Amino acid sequence: IYSNPHLVIIMSSLSEYLEKLEEWDHRAFLHVYRSGFSKRTKKFAIAFSFLGSLYFWGLIWLIWFIYGYVTKDYYLLVLFTCGFEQSVIIHSVIRYKIVKRNRPYIKLKKEGVKKHDDFIRIPYIMSESDKKSFPSGHVAFFLLFGLIFALHFESLIILIIFVALDIVIALSRLVLGVHFPIDVIFGFVFKGYFNKSKVKACNVTRIIYYYFSYNQKWNMLEKIGPIQK
Repeated sequence: IYSNPHLVIIMSSLSEYLEKLEEWDHRAFLHVYRSGFSKRTKKFAIAFSFLGSLYFWGLIWLIWFIYGYVTKDYYLLVLFTCGFEQSVIIHSVIRYKIVKRNRPYIKLKKEGVKKHDDFIRIPYIMSESDKKSFPSGHVAFFLLFGLIFALHFESLIILIIFVALDIVIALSRLVLGVHFPIDVIFGFVFKGYFNKSKVKACNVTRIIYYYFSYNQKWNMLEKIGPIQK
């Protein structure tokens, strides 16, 4: 297939490396999944893992929508919406078009791996989310919203707290049999690399925010009425 012998050697070496990486990934996953720690923490993992689901963050988004409607401060709401919108597009392309990696309970079904999370399927937005696993959406989106909070409030402490909690979520995904170690590792890499610049440089965010701000100021001027001389 490849006419260049150097390219053939490179591709062959890369293929061997990926095979070894996948073997390690499977061994590491099964070591965690079959451990006594996994059996003892299954219920905790189910509850804690929900913090990384889009159902949970959809509820948070609704709260911020109500907050914005009451206070007329829409900036954080727009950051949430814009960051999520961009991330879902990139995340979906990588997971469903490029990598297409099956989840552990599908790939390692013969090893006795089962699914212990009933909230991984997301209709309409990610219809195949219960089948494909790379990268971890729970880890990636939890870190995304942590970055948004940290940047908005300019707080390193908030970022550290979110990263620490995200590590627990990452481990929970292995315990529940829905992600391999490489999936959760690249969940961190994916969001850490892409989202800091995207959240800060989102032109759509600025346009919508200024639109709301302009309407808010215009409504205030209408209430005040014309200036009396």
